Amino acid sequence: MGSTFDHKHDALVVGTGFGGLYSLYLLKQLGIDVRAIDSAADVGGTWYWNRYPGCRSDVESHVYRYSWDKDLLKSSPWKHNYLYQPEVLAYFQEVARKHDLYPLIHFGEEMRSAEWNDEAHHWTVLTNTGKRFVVRYLITAVGLVHNKYIPDFPGLDTFAGQAVHSFSWTPDIKWEGKRVAVIGSGASGVQIVSSISEKAKSLTHFIRHAQYVIPSRYRELSSKEREQINEQYDKIWETVFTSATAFGFIEPNRPAMSLSPGDREAIFERLWQEGNGFRFLFGGFSDLGIDEAANKEAMNFIMRKMKETVKDPQKADALTSTDWFARRPLTDDHYYERFNQDNVFAVNVRKTPISKVTPEGILTADGTLHPLDLIVFATGYDAIDGSYANLNIKGLDGIDLNDKWAADGPKTQLGVLTSKFPNLFIVNGPGAAFANNPPAAEQNVEFIGSIIMKAEDVRRNEGGDGVVEGTLEAERKWYEQAAMISDMSLFSKAPSWLYGQNIPGKRAGPRVYFGGVARYRAAVAEEKARGFPGCKFR
Repeated sequence: MGSTFDHKHDALVVGTGFGGLYSLYLLKQLGIDVRAIDSAADVGGTWYWNRYPGCRSDVESHVYRYSWDKDLLKSSPWKHNYLYQPEVLAYFQEVARKHDLYPLIHFGEEMRSAEWNDEAHHWTVLTNTGKRFVVRYLITAVGLVHNKYIPDFPGLDTFAGQAVHSFSWTPDIKWEGKRVAVIGSGASGVQIVSSISEKAKSLTHFIRHAQYVIPSRYRELSSKEREQINEQYDKIWETVFTSATAFGFIEPNRPAMSLSPGDREAIFERLWQEGNGFRFLFGGFSDLGIDEAANKEAMNFIMRKMKETVKDPQKADALTSTDWFARRPLTDDHYYERFNQDNVFAVNVRKTPISKVTPEGILTADGTLHPLDLIVFATGYDAIDGSYANLNIKGLDGIDLNDKWAADGPKTQLGVLTSKFPNLFIVNGPGAAFANNPPAAEQNVEFIGSIIMKAEDVRRNEGGDGVVEGTLEAERKWYEQAAMISDMSLFSKAPSWLYGQNIPGKRAGPRVYFGGVARYRAAVAEEKARGFPGCKFR
């Protein structure tokens, strides 16, 4: 164990992904004595840990970045329209080097507990190495997807091969020429199947919820395109921040059913050829996420494309989704085509559940034994509030954050404050906007910065303690607004991790704000203009 002497600072940031690294940068710019910790050996957050084959962003490169460093886009232009994991990680490293953030970060330090002292007005944070940080402001940016979930399959501990969660993939894992199972069909599952099936001896995809997968149209950008992006940089980011989804395209106000069938089909076809799941869901029509008839048109179009591609009827049946097209949209150029290979198989586990894992492989309910060398769990995460499950954060009167959220739902004030936890600020926590993550996280962080500066002003100029806490009323109102918008959407009818429904026994409910980035920014602007009525300063 390391030394337990106190590291005393104004603020501590936990995590150095998009939200954490920007928190560190911004608080440094604001003159706050700040440090960061990360359990990893480098910056990047989820982009440090997720190194599975095919790991790639599904947001276009020029807007999957920070808006505030225009020079980096010019000095280090990305070559393709999407980014693979090593490129995103290199971007984080370049940001940290350029802005001299590395000296402020303690790597290999995992937060094990945090306790608020209301008399001393500070947090005491203990890490896995025995380090103790004493800070007035605690900013947790542990990520949306941090706490991996592996189903409790009977017999898993008897498996003679190798089993790994996608989050824990390491370069030494051998899959070429092996018999591989991929369990789970979210973004990581689709990318892994698409990437390793060519060289695997066999690959069986176990699917509970068949997805709607849109081509990405991955390609190299021309020098002219990069030049246009640089020239239009400010306009692009204006579009990002004044839109709902913040993906860099203008969202139309055209309802799908207002057009003739032929015109509607033409727009779907154009979107399919352009690629990108988010663009397909949000960039052609205004109501695919809220109108059942419009959504069914999109569902039918995508499933028709799938069936035109996948030649084997059994495989096509396993890949046919009857759920709403209202989960996180997925993007891949080769996923459906892979099932035309003789070595690639699909199992619908709703029709044929997994009974158990044996030393030889996976046994399904129909009595079929699938012999395997490697099982890949692409089964996702106990996400958002679940990222805090093991952090042991205790607020006023020793209340545990997980107990508070379990009793009353994961409520926050505008996604960043939660009552009974003074000076605790959450990035990408419950109630944050569902949108392109980097600009959405920027909005969280900048709001946090404004609250901290208000608390500092109260402390320095009004004789206060520099303590701020979200109010119960404010977090109740924000949760109700988020729930109302959620109830109007089809996302609420497609069970997913956005509602905690992927974790057995977890209390279901909206974990994100579906109102979009522009409306979130408007809510923050109103909160600031009214003098922070949802915050109690003392």
